[in-house]
Amino acid sequence: MLEVKNVSYFYKSQKDKLVLDQISYQFEKGKMYAILGTSGSGKTTLLSLLAGLDVPVKGEINVSGENISSKGLSYHRKNNISLVFQNYNLIDYLTPVENVMLGGKADAEILLTHMGIDSATRKRNVMKLSGGQQQRVAIARALASKAPILLADEPTGNLDEATAKDIISIFKDLAHEQGKCVIVVTHSKELAEEADDILFLKDGKI
Repeated sequence: MLEVKNVSYFYKSQKDKLVLDQISYQFEKGKMYAILGTSGSGKTTLLSLLAGLDVPVKGEINVSGENISSKGLSYHRKNNISLVFQNYNLIDYLTPVENVMLGGKADAEILLTHMGIDSATRKRNVMKLSGGQQQRVAIARALASKAPILLADEPTGNLDEATAKDIISIFKDLAHEQGKCVIVVTHSKELAEEADDILFLKDGKI
């Protein structure tokens, strides 16, 4: 489904320090992956490359055997992936319902109910919601997409334990029941233990 092929990456200001060093890996549909590593190990960088938000210095990212740059990164972001950002990336002048509707054609009200966002809260400006509520809206927006790949950066970081367990269950269902490829960057041991495969990033290597 999604392949990292001989990918290397460094920041332009630090060309002598490889963030990712010729890594290769194949992610399959129908599975949930957790990516672990210490702060600065390149977890979020790898997720950005998979999402087409950045491009490798060397190597390539392929979806179903095709380089994501062949049809353009915007096509990849629109059709192949849905994203849950660590900082939510919600549209600040819209309501939760309006934000979720931007993610896809799924029923925003049902998704937000599933995320524990009540009817009154759904009509408020998202900037008036707590961090945990904003995270739930961001996850609902990603779930609204029909894209075959879900990428999430610390999706349970601002959630209470009960809600975090619900989110993990939803991610597993997306992989196992709906056949999506779910890739989660996390520090959560609980989340990682629920994944089908756990990847550790260290010194730019998997």
